[in-house]
Amino acid sequence: MPSEAVLRRPPRSDGRASSASGKTGAFWKTRAQSLAGVALRLAGALALVLASLAGLSSCATSPARKALAVEWYGVGNAWLQAGKFAEAGKAYDRALSLDPGLVAASYNAAHALVEAGSYDRALAIAKGLLSGEPKNVRYISLEAWTYWKAGRMAEAAAAYEAAYVLDPWAEDVVYNSSLLLLEAAGSDDVEKAVDRLGLLVKARPDSKADLALYARALLAAGRDEEAIAAWEDLRSMDGADAAGLDSLAALYEKRGDMATALDVYEAATKKDPASATSWFDLARLRLTLAADGPGGLEALGKALASGFKDKVAATALLASPGLSSREAVAKALVAAGLVEAAGTGLPATSPNPPTPGAGSGPDSGTTSEAPGGTQ
Repeated sequence: MPSEAVLRRPPRSDGRASSASGKTGAFWKTRAQSLAGVALRLAGALALVLASLAGLSSCATSPARKALAVEWYGVGNAWLQAGKFAEAGKAYDRALSLDPGLVAASYNAAHALVEAGSYDRALAIAKGLLSGEPKNVRYISLEAWTYWKAGRMAEAAAAYEAAYVLDPWAEDVVYNSSLLLLEAAGSDDVEKAVDRLGLLVKARPDSKADLALYARALLAAGRDEEAIAAWEDLRSMDGADAAGLDSLAALYEKRGDMATALDVYEAATKKDPASATSWFDLARLRLTLAADGPGGLEALGKALASGFKDKVAATALLASPGLSSREAVAKALVAAGLVEAAGTGLPATSPNPPTPGAGSGPDSGTTSEAPGGTQ
């Protein structure tokens, strides 16, 4: 599975199923149901079972059997919404045993199987549905999502592309196909993603997730100013996460606007106080450009305490011209195991390295235990 990809789940079918035709006709928004609602639905279904047993016909087309199948389908939906995937699967199986033509139950059963990690069984259902309706975008999207969850990236991407050709306005298809194009990282793929997401953002201007992926696509395409504008729009919606703010700050650095970059890195640390990368980048600018030794050492300490492990970045920081508090920085990085003492001008061992940000000043030389210990 790609390291950054988090695809959108295709829509589930909700409680509206046509037991007469065996087809849902349209896929409705999933309705949230509490666990109390689950219990009520289960109780209602069991009561129907008991009340209906005597009157059920053995005929597969019995209206009573179909009505009961729809009730079990509703029970499955309640369990699915509650995250009880095994229970949901059993309820859908019961529904399908009563009415094998209840397509909505098959569709949601595949969802439950995917969530439970039973990808082969889910794919079998998806392919069975597609055999009857090969151009049904919902079924293709279900197949693509299952491939992705199973780690079959090429097949997922191909299926999403097929779905996109059939319906270029299906929101989950546009988002997921674009995200996988970005993961592929070819120049043509990135431009396709930018074009698709640009249309999606215009159609759904309030979607923070759409705008965040669009900003990422613009960055990948080298369209820096447009990426800055997109991330700033996202900031105004309070929708930028720490990683997005880091990317925005890096663009301001690239532009040469260091004051704004500092502000944005600081905003990233506030958005996610455990973001080691955000703290390190804030420390880097404070120590190299702002001549803020105490503030830089404090940020460096928080980066190390948060588990910062990038040895290349640590070495580059230590080699930066104009680095404030060089000895204190070197001691902290050596203590964290990110650089070797040799070549730093420090003794081979430094049993009591200073805590960045501690002491009377950036070069106070006071010693204490390094922040966070050796991560």
